[in-house]
Amino acid sequence: MHDFRGATVEDLDLPPAFSINPETPLEHALELSFERSYSYLPVISSRSRSLLGYLSAEQLQKTFNSPNPPRPKTGDREAGLSTAAPVRSFMRKFPKKQAFQKITPDTPLEELEQFFDSGHDFAVITDTDRRFVLAVAVPEDLQNFVKRRPSISLADD
Repeated sequence: MHDFRGATVEDLDLPPAFSINPETPLEHALELSFERSYSYLPVISSRSRSLLGYLSAEQLQKTFNSPNPPRPKTGDREAGLSTAAPVRSFMRKFPKKQAFQKITPDTPLEELEQFFDSGHDFAVITDTDRRFVLAVAVPEDLQNFVKRRPSISLADD
């Protein structure tokens, strides 16, 4: 566990999140993830802007580079495996009944580190009211922060 000396998620200087909606074509989502070097793309409702799920760049690569690509989920069988298929066909949905840990720009980095240590691959950073997706953080963001601040790494346990 690191001593981040009061640093918060805001200190990571994360790029703004780019959210997509369920109707976005997979091809467009793939382009966005590579253009902006995003590992995860949050999927939000077109109407309510609520967070529905996500796509990972790794998942998109596997989908289109696999010799036996996955079929779209039920309801979108007519879309087939095509880059024109909608994101909703392949996105991973967040469970509706699961309580989420709120992570905002003011969240201490120690809490974010514990979040990652508990098995999460990424964190969706939202405003305090959880209305807007502001950014996405991955464990590498914390590692890069530590590398930029050598005095922090000396405080390791």
